[in-house]
Amino acid sequence: MVDQLIFFEMTPKQENKGKIKNTEIELYVINKVKEYRIAAKMSQRKLCMELRLSPTYVFYAESPKYTAKYNLNQLNELAKIFKCSIADFMPSPYVEVDTIEEYMDLHPKVRIRNEKMIKDAEEKGRKKRVEKEKKGKAERKKQ
Repeated sequence: MVDQLIFFEMTPKQENKGKIKNTEIELYVINKVKEYRIAAKMSQRKLCMELRLSPTYVFYAESPKYTAKYNLNQLNELAKIFKCSIADFMPSPYVEVDTIEEYMDLHPKVRIRNEKMIKDAEEKGRKKRVEKEKKGKAERKKQ
């Protein structure tokens, strides 16, 4: 169905982090879907209807100013619509950038929550080890 694809240039690094809300891999997927949509001469609104989404969802997904993105279920339906593979929307073999770090930079509240979770887990593990050591010492004294 899609004979010609229009290639959109991705920014190597997101210079203006105040405006861009998606990671490089998210932008890659969004731009690939956009390429297929344009090649199929399909409007954003029509694609929204096909995916059973709000009439503006694709607009928000295609705009780097918003955090809207396609999930795996939507990518599956997009592959059916455009008669391609889900993998066609993904970079091959991968994006070089550390996208987890990039995501954390874009979402500082997530970073803070993640760091707290790690710190709490480490503290819990440390307390367990101390308790285990105390228990072991107490048992050795009994012998």
